[in-house]
Amino acid sequence: MNNFDVVIIGGGTSGLILARELAILKRKTLVLDRKNNLVEFSFNTLGSFMNVEDFNLSKNVIAQKINSLVFQSKRVKREIETDNLFVLDKKKVHEELIDAIDTDYVTLKTNVHIKNIVKEASGNFSSIKDKNNIEYFGKIIVDASGTNGVISKKVGLRETKSILATGVEYNVEYLGDPSKMYLLSGKDYQGGYGWIFPLKNKRAIIGFGTFNDEVVKHLKPQLSKILELPLIKKLVRKDNELVEGGSLPITPVLEKFVINNLVCVGDSVSQVNPIVGEGYKFIFEAAIMASKAIHKALEKDNIELLKTYETVWKKRFSANYKRSKNAQEKIFKYTNNDLVMDFALLAMRMRSNDRIIRSVSGEYGLETK
Repeated sequence: MNNFDVVIIGGGTSGLILARELAILKRKTLVLDRKNNLVEFSFNTLGSFMNVEDFNLSKNVIAQKINSLVFQSKRVKREIETDNLFVLDKKKVHEELIDAIDTDYVTLKTNVHIKNIVKEASGNFSSIKDKNNIEYFGKIIVDASGTNGVISKKVGLRETKSILATGVEYNVEYLGDPSKMYLLSGKDYQGGYGWIFPLKNKRAIIGFGTFNDEVVKHLKPQLSKILELPLIKKLVRKDNELVEGGSLPITPVLEKFVINNLVCVGDSVSQVNPIVGEGYKFIFEAAIMASKAIHKALEKDNIELLKTYETVWKKRFSANYKRSKNAQEKIFKYTNNDLVMDFALLAMRMRSNDRIIRSVSGEYGLETK
């Protein structure tokens, strides 16, 4: 029987941690994903200020500990020390999440392409249907389908057509300090920015991303040009042709994630912090918030309690996300100008390390340790 307490569309970041938490709460849960393999990704690493132990992950998911973050424009460098920045191995993160899921309560089903959601006369949603018209019934439906927004777009929680920030990257030989991460800006990055994420064994990820549709058409050739820049040649050496890539939605700050018994988490409602780009820390927190609201709503048989998820999320994130969105828009506007970016990094020298880390990590309102 396809009847569950919770049906989750998507076995990515948000879907897996939500399933893990719901299993702990002993909720019968079904996770559906269109992929055959839940640990294959377009991007395999990410930079994060997440303390993995806060989310019951081991240090095995850390690909590299970062001790300093370097902001580099054409002529100016601003380097700051940090003790809470890491490069994470996405495959290991997801493998640990999958291994931690209690299969007595959670069923994982792959190669399922969800196409529609069935709405009752009451306004509640009774089930979802896949491309073969098979129905999956849940007391609560969750869209955790990532940027596809399979259901969130259908019900109007996210716009149908999104502006996307798209990036490409190579895994390369690293000639620099393995404890230093680089964020790169200026005209060479054509309205976007670049990054170098060190890994173990003298390897690194070098990437370039933008939201400019015209530049997106030529991302790989532009990244090849970036690899020829004198500064970059001192830091990395490309020794393969395997390019990776992916996209994130550029949307207004969203605050509505619930319609009746439908709950949305993660990229399906753009829960990546706008200034950070990497969203694992924020998506993990949001999924845990959602799990608590779902459990309480099922326990009390009252779907109105699902809205506590939105309330808690707004209190924790809303103000910071709005500030981040403002910063994101300024970055998109000015990063294509070398002089402006040089000036911005010179001005950054007047700001404390702590303040910069709080801004970059998306935690404006919190003091770092």
